[in-house]
Amino acid sequence: MSIWRSLGDWLLGPAASMPAPQLLTWMSPQDSVQTVFIPDDLKAHLADAKQSILDHAAAMKVPAYKRSFEVVCGVLSRMPWVQYAAGGQRLAEQPSWLVSSKSGVSPRHLRWGVAADQFAHGIAAIGFKLDDAGRYPVDAMHLPFGTMWRLDGDKIRVSTSIPAEYRQRVVVIPLGYGTNGMLIDAADTIRDAQEIAAAYRDRIKNPIPQTDLELTGERWDAWSKEEREEFRQLWIAGRKAENGATAMRPEWVKPNYSGAVPADLFESGRNANRLDMANHAGLPASMVEGVRQGGGGGGTEMRYSGVANGAGRNELWDYGLDKYSSSWEGRLSLDDVCPPGEYIRVDTSRFLAAPNPTDPEASED
Repeated sequence: MSIWRSLGDWLLGPAASMPAPQLLTWMSPQDSVQTVFIPDDLKAHLADAKQSILDHAAAMKVPAYKRSFEVVCGVLSRMPWVQYAAGGQRLAEQPSWLVSSKSGVSPRHLRWGVAADQFAHGIAAIGFKLDDAGRYPVDAMHLPFGTMWRLDGDKIRVSTSIPAEYRQRVVVIPLGYGTNGMLIDAADTIRDAQEIAAAYRDRIKNPIPQTDLELTGERWDAWSKEEREEFRQLWIAGRKAENGATAMRPEWVKPNYSGAVPADLFESGRNANRLDMANHAGLPASMVEGVRQGGGGGGTEMRYSGVANGAGRNELWDYGLDKYSSSWEGRLSLDDVCPPGEYIRVDTSRFLAAPNPTDPEASED
């Protein structure tokens, strides 16, 4: 059954009477998932969560967050997952869930979804369809956090809108202890970026600081309230007009500027915010910035660092992306996903190999 079919039912699910939910510990191997939560329960949960947790869609409007998100998800989603035998040999015939998906979602999109949830929330989940014996996965589906499942203390609740076959085994993959995802750990930085952007937009509309027009006492007394307002509007219109930065004025009016700030306030503030965002995301600052600004000399700063200009190792992988792949390898190699002794590894050859690698990229059906 395609997950794109009946999208409304997928996202909201049918309203149904449910027996008492069976809750499962989220770190241990799981044999089955029974009823859990209905959509109305989820809506109430999300409404409460919005009071303290940023919305991912709103955070994606922050350029540094979006850039970090797409670097992480874009690179990791291109790296196939591969199963190995106990002796270290790559299985000649890979499990079907690693190379194709009858759910209608490709393995690449499965990996993107898992990386996306770990980036934003620090945790992700995969719903597995099991073989006829009910032992090992034959197909897989990413379960979006918050809409298809959520945490309830040290338990998980899985939506009944997910097809039953993909609730046969739900595997939750935390990024690591103490990591809560960007929407929590970087919440202040994201809000700072939103506030800086709002101030920047306001300055575009009002390119000079707060201005008061000082009139001589004579003129003030001679004008009515309406005439004063008409003069103020004329000044505003002049500032907004083309070449409005230059004006002529009579001697009886004097503009005073309060709250004047350095011209580079927003640029320096935005650059500092990008650095904070890169630190939260674990990415080199140059991956988020990408170019010098503010008279820094111009030219791009985008480059890999490390041994042999990144051909051997690079900062992006070692300190930014490896934690994602290692969390996948650790959890998916447990015996409820792989037979004992076998294990899952992320194929990093396309990313970490020297330029023009001789081995082709691992393929997917």
